Amino acid sequence: MSDYEQAVFISYAWGEETHEREAIVNQLDRSLQKRGLKIIRDKRDLGYKGMIRQFMERIGEGDCVIVVISDKYLRSKNCMYELVEIAENRDFTQRIFPIVLSDAKIYDATDRIQYLIHWEQKKAVLNEQMRNLSDLSNITGITEELNDYDRFRDEIDKLVSLLKNMNTLSPDIMRNSDFQQLYDAIVERTSSTWTKSQDVNTQPPAKKERKIMDPITLAAAATALLSPFIKKAGETAAEKLGEKLPDALGKVWNAIANKSSAVTDAAGDLAKNPDDADNEVFLKKQLQKALEKDQDFARLLTELIEEAKKDSAINIGGDGVVANNNSVAVGNVNISGNVNGGFSIGNNNQPKK
Repeated sequence: MSDYEQAVFISYAWGEETHEREAIVNQLDRSLQKRGLKIIRDKRDLGYKGMIRQFMERIGEGDCVIVVISDKYLRSKNCMYELVEIAENRDFTQRIFPIVLSDAKIYDATDRIQYLIHWEQKKAVLNEQMRNLSDLSNITGITEELNDYDRFRDEIDKLVSLLKNMNTLSPDIMRNSDFQQLYDAIVERTSSTWTKSQDVNTQPPAKKERKIMDPITLAAAATALLSPFIKKAGETAAEKLGEKLPDALGKVWNAIANKSSAVTDAAGDLAKNPDDADNEVFLKKQLQKALEKDQDFARLLTELIEEAKKDSAINIGGDGVVANNNSVAVGNVNISGNVNGGFSIGNNNQPKK
C-alpha cells in the first residue's frame, strides 16, 4: 500500500492566514504530522499545474478525510464537489472526520435551507445564461458545471443532516486538546482498514459503484429524455423508436422496452396522443413501477442515463437536457436528435407568454 493511499486528507475552504479556517487547519496539520500521520492538503500537495478535479476525486476516494465545515465550504463548488465525491464512495460516516466551525449554519432547518436556495440560484442563473447562447455546441465544460450544481442541490440536505447528527465536538475543545480526540479516531480507523488493505494488496482495487437513482427521480429523468422523441415519432414509428434515437438514448429506450410491456404500451398511447399531458404522466408512473420492482433494472437505467451524458450529441444538465446540433434552449428540457429528420423540442410545461 503506497504512502499516498495511507494519507489523511483535509477538505476545507481556503481563507486568509489569520482566518479561523486557515488557523485551525494549520494547527491540526502540524499536530497530526508530528504524531506521524501523513497529511495531504491541496494548498501544499496539489502542485503547480496539478489537475484540480482529479485531485478532488482522489480526496473523495480517501479512506480518512478531515472535513472542516464552514459557511464558505457549503457554498463553494470545489468543496461541495469533494464532499459529494466522498459520500458517493463507501462508508461515508466512517471515513469522514468533521470539524464544524461556528459560521456553518447546519443545526436548524431554517438555516440549512439557505444552502439549498444558494445552489438552486446558481443553477438557475447558469441555465438562464445558457438560454442566451445562439449555438449550444462545444459547451461541455459549462454543462459539467451545471450538472455539478444540480448534484449539490440534490445531496446537500442529506449530507448536512448526517453531519449535524454526528458528535463532532467544538473547534475550541479540539484545539485545546491538540486534536487528541481526532487523532485517536483516525488511529482507530486506520489500524483496522489499512491493515486489511495490506492483506489484500495483491488484488485489483474495487471499482467504485455508481449510486442508483431512486425510482421517482430515475423515471422522471428517463421520461424527460424520451417523451419528446416519442411525441415526434408518432404512432407508426413508436415501435421502432430505438432505431431513430441517438445511440445513447436508443440504449435507454431499448432497455425499457425489453423490460416492461406496460411501459411500451404507455409510450404508444403518448405517441398516438402527444398533446394529452396525462399520457406522459402515465408513462412516467408505469416506468416508476417497473423500477420499484427491479433493482437491477434501476441500476442498468442509471448507468445508461449517465452514459447518455457523455454523448456528444446530447448535453444533459440542470433539470433536463441541453442538446447540441443547432438546437435552441427553451424551458427546462431541451433535446436535439433525429427522428425522421432533425428537430428541437423544449419543455411542454413552459408557461405561455
